[in-house]
Amino acid sequence: MPFKAELNYFYLYLRDYLREQHGVDAERGDHEVLTKPLMEKIRENIQSADCVIAEVTGSNPNVFYEVGLAHAYGKPVIFLTQDDPAKAPVDIRQFEFIPYDLGRHTEFLAHLDNAIQHVFVKKYSDWYEAALKTLDDFNQYAGVTYQAASLEEFQRRVMRAEKREVTPDKDASAEVAQFFLPKIIRESTDLKLMNRITDWLKQKFK
Repeated sequence: MPFKAELNYFYLYLRDYLREQHGVDAERGDHEVLTKPLMEKIRENIQSADCVIAEVTGSNPNVFYEVGLAHAYGKPVIFLTQDDPAKAPVDIRQFEFIPYDLGRHTEFLAHLDNAIQHVFVKKYSDWYEAALKTLDDFNQYAGVTYQAASLEEFQRRVMRAEKREVTPDKDASAEVAQFFLPKIIRESTDLKLMNRITDWLKQKFK
């Protein structure tokens, strides 16, 4: 978003809303700039982001440059604007915009919720499918029939874990299994279960 004081309150509201409602951590590119150049920090933030939210009201050139970086890095972008979307520059007019008016926040937040779910649902759905296969392997090894948590519960567990753990690289099989298996099992608080998981991991990835 543009570096405007009035938009800072909008950012703080969205940051708190996204954290409380979706478990998503949002950070503005110019927030807590310390020793490194601002553009370097913004570029690093875009590279590491799962999603970019772009407030394009007023067609700010800096914002469009950052949107270009996001597209170059293959990041999904959610566009917000107080302007008429039909008047957006031609290059971005093809994308869907979420118009907003701070006096009609309920409608805006409903559209934002939908966009956030759309961005993240594939990521967690893919992880869920992989975790189901891991659970099947574990059940066969242990001779048990632990049931899988729902996709929604699995997603909540993983999103909570992402705040305190680093998500393993998809090619690191042992780390992937260790990270996802406790989160895919419906009842995963049994100490005996945790011991079985530890034994299975040792046997499978020794």
